[in-house]
Amino acid sequence: MPNGQTHDMLTIVTGVVGVPIMWALLPSHDLLGAMAWAGSHIISGMAFSPDLDLASEPYRRWGPLRYIWLPYREFIPHRAGLSHGLVFAPLFRLAYFLFMAWISFQLGTFLISNLTPVDGWAISREFGMALRDLWYTQRSMVVYALLGFITGS
Repeated sequence: MPNGQTHDMLTIVTGVVGVPIMWALLPSHDLLGAMAWAGSHIISGMAFSPDLDLASEPYRRWGPLRYIWLPYREFIPHRAGLSHGLVFAPLFRLAYFLFMAWISFQLGTFLISNLTPVDGWAISREFGMALRDLWYTQRSMVVYALLGFITGS
């Protein structure tokens, strides 16, 4: 198993080298799609590593936001299917992150609403509709980004 620095280097190199490969493989030689793949590949490998369940470099990169990974570290055993699986595990980490970000947002808007009126639920609904619209208007880009997220892990 490579150390953290080797893993980071491999993530970046495969992301960069993968751009022309993805460009050649994608329908209509979609350069933007290849770039979406590469960006999410690198983000996945650097920030959403399977080793977020350890006190690893990817975990430390989250800085003050690493608190969102504490339940993940507590309940997901290292090298379990949910942490180190090939396809489902990175998508699980992405869904977990989105859920924890949503909870953090709701808590933040609740606290702020004591000072000024803020409707966190309305903002969440708008964000959900924007994600749905993104799926319907840019489906291929979303798929390329999800594929990159999977391969980066």
